[in-house]
Amino acid sequence: MSYYSRAREAHLTSRDYLEFLDGKLGFPQGALYNLCVAAVKSKVEAKEGITVTYRGVTTRQKRLATHKFVQVRKAVFLIEFRMTKAGKRYDRVVQVHLEL
Repeated sequence: MSYYSRAREAHLTSRDYLEFLDGKLGFPQGALYNLCVAAVKSKVEAKEGITVTYRGVTTRQKRLATHKFVQVRKAVFLIEFRMTKAGKRYDRVVQVHLEL
């Protein structure tokens, strides 16, 4: 599943990717993002065959154009779901990083 934006020809943000998955799975826009936000408090959220698991926070240093480094914190989520392709059912797992 490619998540390139056809209009911009660039990578989408994590939130845009979740909206892309919403469209593929037939959910209203923002449903997976709301599940991720809810999973931060309860560690695991499930809805209609989709399970979102909060895996914690990761930090890394990002280099700016001014040659300075900034700490970037991102929350890590695992999204598990099933999809049908060519009549066969597949289990899919997607790891998503959302900026805090």
